[in-house]
Amino acid sequence: MNLLETTGLPLFWNLWVLALTLGSLVLFAMLALGSLSRAASADSDEREGDGPMQEHRINGVRQPDTPAPRAWGRLALATLAAALILLLGAAG
Repeated sequence: MNLLETTGLPLFWNLWVLALTLGSLVLFAMLALGSLSRAASADSDEREGDGPMQEHRINGVRQPDTPAPRAWGRLALATLAAALILLLGAAG
């Protein structure tokens, strides 16, 4: 079953939705990989580009500027893999 044949929409709209989906998945992958690389650089003593860890205040509360946990990045990559599998399954 081909996904493009079963929707009944003109080819332009099928390709438009496919381009938007793939574009958002690429941006999501960049976000997840960036989160993982920042978490890895926070573990080492030599951080490149970000400078020293700084604290900031939000509503008068001091909060350290720490990266997201590695588990969040791994979970995001697992979600991305599942989305690609579903997308390929629907298209094939």
